Amino acid sequence: MEQRYDAVKDVLEGNGPWPGDIDPVVEVATAECCGPGGGAVPWLALSPADRPTDKAYVSRPAEFLRLQLRLRVAVFAATVAVAAVLALMGVWWWPAFFLALGLLFVLERLAGKGRNLDPEHLRRGIRGEEAVADVLAALPSSYWVLHGVWTGHGDVDHVVIGPTGVFALETKAWEGRFYRSRGHLHYNGKPAEHVLRQARGAAGQVRQLLLEAGIDEWVEAVVVAARGSVSRSPIRFRQANVVSIEDVVDFVTGRRHWIRSSKLLAVVATLVEPGEEDRSGDRGGPPSA
Repeated sequence: MEQRYDAVKDVLEGNGPWPGDIDPVVEVATAECCGPGGGAVPWLALSPADRPTDKAYVSRPAEFLRLQLRLRVAVFAATVAVAAVLALMGVWWWPAFFLALGLLFVLERLAGKGRNLDPEHLRRGIRGEEAVADVLAALPSSYWVLHGVWTGHGDVDHVVIGPTGVFALETKAWEGRFYRSRGHLHYNGKPAEHVLRQARGAAGQVRQLLLEAGIDEWVEAVVVAARGSVSRSPIRFRQANVVSIEDVVDFVTGRRHWIRSSKLLAVVATLVEPGEEDRSGDRGGPPSA
């Protein structure tokens, strides 16, 4: 425990990268708690302006979505380039021209405006996660905010750790309205129970990481509506909550729960610890926004 405590301390003080030059996929925001000896730790009482910005260990919000967007744009550009080459080949071999048209037709069907692979969906998700990150920056200094936490099974948009507990936040940058109807979550007139299942799954993955480290702490599952509205926010369901972006800070700080500062630091050290291998470049699965 003290080794992890010292590792977090060294990084926040700017004394070099993580051991082994391994880059974690989280961003440390700020905290104020007690160290192993029980005394106050001044290096954790950082103002937002003093938070670390070294790119070696700080990840921006929506980093996973940015990676997906870059990959998607690269594939689209490569497809257009191949189609252009085939079109030129059509001057000498006419079937190549029709192959080029076929490639462009498939590209438009998959990635045209409003289609499943439309890059605008990812851009909207990026803006949503950035908006939530900006709001979370207003949390008191006793809270830590981690972005893009990789659990080994998926990417959790935000994890908040503070005196009131641990929260796994899934951002939804959808326009419209979330509301409860007959005990179930709906969105714009359609059932949205899958959103709750996704949030519960993310919270469960974070809790599993803590249990593997010997820390028994419940992780609250939260869906944050970054662009839409939430009727009677927060909406509380079994092991999951839906809140509007305007209410997320009050929801986190107003929870009637308290964890010891020593456990708080242990949770932070567990989730910030990069592990023995670089996992930042191996992120499969669909984006969550």
